[in-house]
Amino acid sequence: MRRKYNDCVRLDGDCTHCERVVDMKDCRGRRITKMEWARLRAGMGLSELSAKSGVAVRQIQKVELGEGEAGNMTARNILEIAKALDTTPENLI
Repeated sequence: MRRKYNDCVRLDGDCTHCERVVDMKDCRGRRITKMEWARLRAGMGLSELSAKSGVAVRQIQKVELGEGEAGNMTARNILEIAKALDTTPENLI
């Protein structure tokens, strides 16, 4: 997995195991969405999740960056992402 920031203290860039994460915010104070959290816990990059779910990278990225809401995705897309992450749609919204 790619490091989230160049100066990340974790070599693997995994916020789900970082001691600097507080209240679902990363070390820069940026909110970590449920979808990003689930993707990181699954050990997947954006392109891998996109390939596995069939959902465009940009659409996933928009949700993770807070530019869109997971609840506003089509049912098909949220179901495919949930299946790819081995979780339920409720855990992503």
